[in-house]
Amino acid sequence: MGILGKFDGYNLREVGEYDRAQLIEWIAEDRHHAGLLDPEFFMGVAPDSSGQLAPDPRVTVCAIEDGKRTLMYIRLTRASRVHIQFPPPHSTGRSLHIERRQTANALIKGMAFLEVALERAGAMEWIFDSKAAALRMMAQRHLGFVASPLELVRLIPRLEHYETEEKPLRPVPQTNGKEVE
Repeated sequence: MGILGKFDGYNLREVGEYDRAQLIEWIAEDRHHAGLLDPEFFMGVAPDSSGQLAPDPRVTVCAIEDGKRTLMYIRLTRASRVHIQFPPPHSTGRSLHIERRQTANALIKGMAFLEVALERAGAMEWIFDSKAAALRMMAQRHLGFVASPLELVRLIPRLEHYETEEKPLRPVPQTNGKEVE
């Protein structure tokens, strides 16, 4: 069990085969995960091209413990949030139908091209926000996006300095500095 970090009396540690039995038990007793997830999900392994379980380099897994017991398992994946700016309608002088068809074609082909680069960079998913109903429908029908009503999103603030002993980097408290009860 390699320790990855220590903070406020907790250890962040690696996850390994020794966690399998506990993960099986915890998942089986979790009404939100039972039947949906397996221990490999939180162990960061998945079938490779030959069907054998192998570490997925796009996934980071860890456990948090308090020195006596494991408190939770965490799986981190990378995502790419898509932001797009289209030209105003009729800015090219061509018909709106032709503009939309060309834009849709470029979007479909461009996303396929970019997806290869993102996968190579370790991303596992795209996140796409839009208030435009037609664009949302096109993304779902032609690009394979699915609506995700259960997500909570929080931006990670940009760090403005490097960690030193005098000024350690600290995350922004989510509870205004109060302990969660």
